[in-house]
Amino acid sequence: MSNITDLTSTRQALRELARIVKSTRQTLAAIIMRDDDTSRYGRITPSRTATHPLADTLGHIEEVREGFIISQRADTAYRPFELQDLVRYVLMDWNWLEGFNLTLTPSDEMDTVDHQLIFFNHALIALGALPRLPAKAVTFPQRRPTYSDVKSPSEPSELLERIEEMEQVIYQAEVMPSKKLAREPLRRTYAFFDASHWLVDQHYGALLS
Repeated sequence: MSNITDLTSTRQALRELARIVKSTRQTLAAIIMRDDDTSRYGRITPSRTATHPLADTLGHIEEVREGFIISQRADTAYRPFELQDLVRYVLMDWNWLEGFNLTLTPSDEMDTVDHQLIFFNHALIALGALPRLPAKAVTFPQRRPTYSDVKSPSEPSELLERIEEMEQVIYQAEVMPSKKLAREPLRRTYAFFDASHWLVDQHYGALLS
């Protein structure tokens, strides 16, 4: 029964992730298109109807950060920076989650770990996939459809910087025109959601059904 419950919880988390990924990419596309008439978004349909969709995105990235913190507190040699091994590990074996069943909060209470580690490990996969993302999966308006120049984080400090950068870009995208956003942080953040969408579409299907 426990394995069935774990799989159900995992599917729920991935379905929520898929919803946020799709909504965020569409919303960022709409923001850039609105402020830049030369943008090219022939492959996706920008979302113009969702109410405060980036608030969900900020909450999602906050959970990614929490997952990062939990992973750093763990006394383990687990270093998931090899993309192939990570995909196999995350998508096929969830027994390791039993070692992270609690996380301390600033109060005297303790919160059970929900989806933070799932979202965090997905983020690791997406960031690792960026330099190798197929051209057809790249939708950011640029001359060549590639993110090969976007370096994947290789140290915890670099990973935290990327998480914080995405958090900052998403917040700024809600309150200012895209032309005022720093282009490279915006591109890296958009690239993360391109990679996330590709992973959901091409590799998470069995777990979403």
